[in-house]
Amino acid sequence: MIKSVLRIGGITVGLLVAAITVFALVFANRLYASLPQTSGTLELAGLDAPADIVRDRHGVPHIFASNSHDAYFALGTAHAQDRMWQMEITRRAIRGRLAEFLGPDALDTDIFFRTMGLASIAEETIGNLPADVQAALDAYSDGVNAVITAPGYVAPPEYQILMVAPEPWTPADTVTVFKAIALDLFGNAFQEPARTALEAALGAERTEEFIGRYPADAPRSLSMADLGLTDAPVPATVASPPPAIGPEDPGRDGSNNWVLAASRTTTGAPILANDPHLGLRAPDIWYLARVTTPQGSTVGATLPGTPFVTLGRNDHIAWGFTNTGPDVGDLHPATGADVTGTREEVIRVRFADDVTITRRETATGPVLDPEHFDYALPDGAEFFALQWMLDEPDDGTPGVGMAISGGRGWDDFVDAVRSFVAPQQSMVFAASDGDIGFYAPARIPVRDAAGDWVSTIPFDALPHTRNPERGFIATANNMIVPDEYPYYLTNEWYGVSRIRRIYHGIEAQPRHDLDSLQALQIDTVSDMALRILPVLRTAEPLTTAGQDALALLQDWDADMAVDRPEPLIYSAWMVELQRRVYADELGTQFNRWYADRRVFMMDVLTGDLGHWCDNILTDDVETCHDLLGASLDDAIANTVASQGRDIASWQWGDVHYARSDHTPFSSFPILKDWFTITTPVPGDGSTVNVASFSFRQSGYAVTHGASYRSLYDLSDLDNSRFMITTGQSGNVLSRHYDDLAPLWGRGEYFQVRTDWTPETMPDGARRLRLQPASP
Repeated sequence: MIKSVLRIGGITVGLLVAAITVFALVFANRLYASLPQTSGTLELAGLDAPADIVRDRHGVPHIFASNSHDAYFALGTAHAQDRMWQMEITRRAIRGRLAEFLGPDALDTDIFFRTMGLASIAEETIGNLPADVQAALDAYSDGVNAVITAPGYVAPPEYQILMVAPEPWTPADTVTVFKAIALDLFGNAFQEPARTALEAALGAERTEEFIGRYPADAPRSLSMADLGLTDAPVPATVASPPPAIGPEDPGRDGSNNWVLAASRTTTGAPILANDPHLGLRAPDIWYLARVTTPQGSTVGATLPGTPFVTLGRNDHIAWGFTNTGPDVGDLHPATGADVTGTREEVIRVRFADDVTITRRETATGPVLDPEHFDYALPDGAEFFALQWMLDEPDDGTPGVGMAISGGRGWDDFVDAVRSFVAPQQSMVFAASDGDIGFYAPARIPVRDAAGDWVSTIPFDALPHTRNPERGFIATANNMIVPDEYPYYLTNEWYGVSRIRRIYHGIEAQPRHDLDSLQALQIDTVSDMALRILPVLRTAEPLTTAGQDALALLQDWDADMAVDRPEPLIYSAWMVELQRRVYADELGTQFNRWYADRRVFMMDVLTGDLGHWCDNILTDDVETCHDLLGASLDDAIANTVASQGRDIASWQWGDVHYARSDHTPFSSFPILKDWFTITTPVPGDGSTVNVASFSFRQSGYAVTHGASYRSLYDLSDLDNSRFMITTGQSGNVLSRHYDDLAPLWGRGEYFQVRTDWTPETMPDGARRLRLQPASP
């Protein structure tokens, strides 16, 4: 009997394994069927005329259309083929509908976005956009929907694994993508309670020291002469706080851009460089594309879900953005008497009961319900009400990319950015006629002495310049205006280390070419390390390992290279040293503010803030020199435990790697290894090629970096160079899902040329012919 049971059990197990194998093969075949058609002919309803999508060997689509409507339609087609899940997850996040797919774990995120109300603002915004922009958004949506409703369409693997299906794309969904970017670059209002708590722990004077003042010797991107304000009267404004350093953490290591005039290049024409630093994602936030119509070509980075080139060049001009980081949000203490309206929001939750929240509005903006927003409230307040610029119903930002792409010179560029509302961007510009320029457009509040919003900075008074005498303009989220600028933008600037290195690199030689500026864009010398190494080298570690590590730093040039041990020694030391410097003062606030606080630490080690090295919890008086050796000993001991005793064989790239997380599968067991993209990278938070890591997490994984790199040669725009972080495809089964990651990690680039047609396409390209579907 026992043998019979075992035999039956064996047969049952065998049948189960066979069934699972068959199911896996069938499912795998269906997953592979989700890869897009990239050659042959595809009939799609909504096209006015035939068009082509020719993908080059890197998967970059070159779109050829006989009119703008079909160009927008075809870009929507390409985005839907390659990035549909990315588009889906973005719109669902902003609309507060993630829990419908992902269950209770996404509920808090949905509550946040329902509270913000950006989805309803997106719906309202559509009707206020110019007719040509609305038409472009309609054409783009039609292109997306033509793909996902086509007979036999198989959705990307994420939909199949979660057993859900894409819904039709709408123009309002496109606006939510723009809102997502604006929200990602917004944050000062949400940081106000944390700053208040820090002041309660440290006091005003020590908080000012810890946050750090913007250094007097650090570059300001514009002068009063650049602004044309040297002889002009300036309006009286409310006094603003002195410039400070913003929170330095992996979420705020912003972006770089610069533009050089012809007088500073070997090409006889301007060169423009741009590398926006954003959270690393799989796939990358950007999608490279070329769009060609009879009116010309536009090439650059597009945002999946939107129909325009956001960062790039056309046949006449090039442009690039960095985040300015203005103070465009406030939290106002309020009570129930301030509520002007309420509505119930029902959040559907997969695998659980639906949740209903009550969304309340005030005259300034939404109520942040204390049930969901854990902020300490001042006496007399029942909650905070948010006031910000992301809920402006006449926001013209979605159409700015279309206007810029059609420009031929400076005046066109300025006119194009007039309707830009948020997020404020420091935009550099170059033209083939030799012009260079800068504008930081946005709707920025002007506050009275009580902090109430009374107006906005006039467009013509926003920071801008054209053809400055020094021959270049550069920004890196640093202070872009001189101290005398009459309007308040923010008192939190960051990017000090990067702008110092950029200015140093530009001014190091009289003229530059693409190669020298590429070297600057991927520069991995740590500005902070250069400045504090003389002090660090005076340390007196007590352990043999600590002494061996210090010896390796004696001749180190501060290059955070992937194949060297010194960057790991230095970084491990900084993590431990910073903990020892300010953990005692911050107490319970330490975990919130533990980060690579570069300006503060430079002031501690080389300036007049050495008193922070004294541990206030002991009766002894410790000096910075006392902390140096002890912190190095501990840092090296901790690292030996994971990297081995042969310190000279350590390599920065073994532990310091870019991690591009997938939403949501990087959080799922097994699937995370499939969907997450990693690659070794050089640099740190103070290098131009930024690659910061979090002090609050174990390890040195980089989750924020140069999401896109570009160099535009205005003497021959086809010589321009490009790179994104992962690959063009969002489909994990595609070879283009992660094929660019190692190239990006090594600082390589490629060209996206416009000197060929579908009939003369280069080797390795694949042509998909789009035909209007028969009636």
